[in-house]
Amino acid sequence: MRFPAIFLLSMVTILLSSCSKLSPEAEKIIGIYYNTELSQSAPVMELREDASCTIRAIKPGVLTYCVEGTWNVENDTIFFELEPSTLRAEGDKSLIGVVPSRFSRHVVDYNDFILQLEHEGVVYQYLRRSN
Repeated sequence: MRFPAIFLLSMVTILLSSCSKLSPEAEKIIGIYYNTELSQSAPVMELREDASCTIRAIKPGVLTYCVEGTWNVENDTIFFELEPSTLRAEGDKSLIGVVPSRFSRHVVDYNDFILQLEHEGVVYQYLRRSN
């Protein structure tokens, strides 16, 4: 028995879309996040549903750089794996230090509007916006 090509393509699409790379915890915090103390226009984190991300470091008026990578949440920790070779920068590039290829942050709280992450005892609040 032969299946029409459109049927096979539909089945592959359904199978691929049901295999999420993100944990159930991560799926709840997909979004674009801003640190409004640093920038009203450039997000510091873009956490996408395909597990890809863009992370920005922003020093207003001095330097902004971004790096692409992947992300996920396990238990109460968000993990990032970045690809330093994707670094793009605007401003004084001499201020860029070592770009970590991996790092994590403790998820303190989240809802439809904010994400709070803790690093070394300091809680950072990120505002989620839809673009």
